[in-house]
Amino acid sequence: MASTSDGRARESRLRTLWSAHQVEFWWWVFVGVNAWGILMLREWATVPFHFIWIGLSLIYGWRVWSIRATAAALGVIVVVTGATLLADVISGNQAADELTEIPLMSAVFIAMVFYVRRSAGAQRETERMSEHNLALLEESRRLVQDASHVLRTPLTIALGHAELLQRTTSDPDAAEDAQVVVDELHRLKKTTDRLLELAKSEQPDFLYPVETSLGHLVTTTVTRWTGAHAEVQLGPVEDTVAWVDPDRVAEALDEVIGNAIVHTPSGTPISVSAHREDGHHVVAVSDRGPGVPDAALPGIFDRFAHSTESDHRGVGLGLAIVQAICERHGGTARVRARPGGGSVFELRLPATNEVTANGVLPDATVATDGVLVTGPAEGSAG
Repeated sequence: MASTSDGRARESRLRTLWSAHQVEFWWWVFVGVNAWGILMLREWATVPFHFIWIGLSLIYGWRVWSIRATAAALGVIVVVTGATLLADVISGNQAADELTEIPLMSAVFIAMVFYVRRSAGAQRETERMSEHNLALLEESRRLVQDASHVLRTPLTIALGHAELLQRTTSDPDAAEDAQVVVDELHRLKKTTDRLLELAKSEQPDFLYPVETSLGHLVTTTVTRWTGAHAEVQLGPVEDTVAWVDPDRVAEALDEVIGNAIVHTPSGTPISVSAHREDGHHVVAVSDRGPGVPDAALPGIFDRFAHSTESDHRGVGLGLAIVQAICERHGGTARVRARPGGGSVFELRLPATNEVTANGVLPDATVATDGVLVTGPAEGSAG
């Protein structure tokens, strides 16, 4: 029984050894055949000679042995080719200067070993960095999830208590103080939500793109805003189909419309349109407000950006979220002056079904109903 078990174990080891080194085995057979050819072909001995050295370079580039195994293989090849070629020289079939090929071929092979090992080391370092980055990304995802719970829960509880105190107190001064607390907690909660939204934009699962009717999405969004803000109007809309995340695009459009309402005089029309241009789907929000100062244009989509130093409406995160959503779709957000006064904010999304590398691409469906949004966004200058 024991001998049978030992036999099976030995057979398993031999199979493993054969599977791991059968390439080297057949290569040594190839070396032996060509060494025999050096002795037998006489005047043509340099042909199998070079076959051996070329084969050594090819198999090393494929297998990349350890330094010890490489040195041993090189030593054996030097001895085999040197001895067989020397025999031909002694017999008068080859000139003595042919022996100089051996150190030359050895030097070429050593140089190749250097570069191959250097390349393999760089590849290992790249793989290590890739694994490290994946670990950081996973840690970042967990951090966002933890922050969402740790920050939002206490703010929600504090806001509920402050609102209860405001409603139940009979002291006017206390009610006024409670209102200040409520307002600031609302502001802090919205700021926290937006910071977390920006953090989520860097996660691989931020987008869930599907085939989406942009015309329907724009029309639905404008209709939702028009109920409370009659100045928001629907402009020309081309009913094109785009490969986008409808919830995120609607969220970005909400941010831009809310931004326009805050910075446009009451009752001034705000037009929302959609069309195709230069290989992009363009959703534009045009207003007739004071416009964006030229000095503020380069950084208007940065975090905490405001159109002027004295403008502190909002916290300056809305347009940063817009830019993040557009960039994750492979597009961009732009702003330009409107002829006659005002500004035009554009969401430019690529007219293709290719989203950025980290996007999630589920089975294609057409999203024309049930676009989930959180409602009109808080107005801000960014």
